Amino acid sequence: MTDLLSLITPTNLQSEKEKFFVSKFYHPVFNYIWQDQDINPMFSSKLKQKLWEEVKIQNHSAITLAAANLFEVNINENTLSQSKRDASIEGKSSRGSVSEFTKLIKSAFTEFSIDYTVEISNETGFNARLKHQFKKLIISKDVHFDYFSMEGGVHHDMTHIIRYLNSKHNNIKKSQNYLPTEEGLASWCQDNTNDDNGLAQHAMEYVASSIGIKGSLQDIFDSLCDLGMSEELAWKRACRHKFGFINTKEPGDILKPAMYYQNELKIGKLSPAEKLRLFVGKISLDELKFYPNYSGTWSAEKLHGYFQL
Repeated sequence: MTDLLSLITPTNLQSEKEKFFVSKFYHPVFNYIWQDQDINPMFSSKLKQKLWEEVKIQNHSAITLAAANLFEVNINENTLSQSKRDASIEGKSSRGSVSEFTKLIKSAFTEFSIDYTVEISNETGFNARLKHQFKKLIISKDVHFDYFSMEGGVHHDMTHIIRYLNSKHNNIKKSQNYLPTEEGLASWCQDNTNDDNGLAQHAMEYVASSIGIKGSLQDIFDSLCDLGMSEELAWKRACRHKFGFINTKEPGDILKPAMYYQNELKIGKLSPAEKLRLFVGKISLDELKFYPNYSGTWSAEKLHGYFQL
């Protein structure tokens, strides 16, 4: 089955990037695999199915609404004000490389006795993607460490892997709406254990979504540059806000980038014991009540120490 991410990822990012940087007045037009192929996937999640159906007919306001429901994002004034404050917080400057990041993630695999491999990809538009069925982490050769440190990135990906493997260990079925909790927890673990600018970038993404629902990719790009992002990273991130859209001049936002910050704030309000219990598997926050105790492949002490819960 074709996954949703592949359906909403443009296939012409590089060529549109070249046009975008040549002219300040150019609005990228994204292409997708489903424009040239007869693709009709059926998702088990009704929320995913709804988003896909709206993407295919390019109803921009309906795409944004379906995305808000799927990713549990609510653009509101209180969170927006907090995100603007967090976006201005300066941590340590981040440096890194694909080779160094690969060494660090492999070291974490060894520490937790995880038999995953790492693959470097020439694809762009992401930093790292997990393929659990192949026990593989794919890292883009264009991974950015402007704000996120390599150590923070490792903690983020390890959160995903440990939740997945504990799901198998505990025989817990993946929740249909696990993703917002998953990314919120991974983002909190990433930002909590590092003094880099990870929280600032997550906050910037929320601000950018508030721009995207009313404006163009160019508007998002400009707002991210105003917040201090380099043009290279601002392009990469602005594109993600328009994933699923063909005409990026028109209002609309996929809202997935804002999911990390908004749900990280929710996770931050939990007690250490509650955060630990979220590691039992790929459960959602509203299912936490069904798991009064942590259980898994790794001890509670191990996870408390590694993620500084």
